[in-house]
Amino acid sequence: MGPTKAIVKGSAIYEAKTGKLIKDGLNTPEEIQDYANHHYLVLPVVNKACQPWLLDGEPIYCLRGTRYENLNDEVLHLAKCPDCGGMGIRDDEPMVESDCIRCVSCGHEFDARLEMMES
Repeated sequence: MGPTKAIVKGSAIYEAKTGKLIKDGLNTPEEIQDYANHHYLVLPVVNKACQPWLLDGEPIYCLRGTRYENLNDEVLHLAKCPDCGGMGIRDDEPMVESDCIRCVSCGHEFDARLEMMES
């Protein structure tokens, strides 16, 4: 059992699956993140422009630093774009020998394994 998956609407945090209000009156992104960190909540992954990652209209969550999941707890093979922080999806080309990832926001292509080794 992991943290509760939550979403942010305005200055409030809601449980993602039920829509139940968890906490309101949080006026800054820092207050929202601080509350989530101290109350075992996980918020959707956002890019550098603070836009949430969405896959098929559902928010994506990052657990344990590298494990990406949707609301149904399905593990997804995604990666964070090093340029814009957007959602990178594996490019399924059979002739490509690398682990090619393409960002859905900016179109940047990168190799997730190479990025991991460089950082």
